[in-house]
Amino acid sequence: MQMQDWVVELDTFAEIYGKGVLVDAGKVSHKQATEKAEKEYRKYQVKTLSPVEKAYLKTIKTVQKQVEKKTKGKQ
Repeated sequence: MQMQDWVVELDTFAEIYGKGVLVDAGKVSHKQATEKAEKEYRKYQVKTLSPVEKAYLKTIKTVQKQVEKKTKGKQ
């Protein structure tokens, strides 16, 4: 199998299982694509927590439970 055979094979695969092959240069510039990717990544970052933030929240919950146990014992 030669490289050209692989190109044809992958194009066929993309047509059958994917959204096809881009046939021209497209309408989005590199700058626009980069800006869009950065914008979407910022949205993703807001929705996800870093390991440090997760540990912080876990610590807060643990401390809150300890405080609740102590306040229940004093009543």
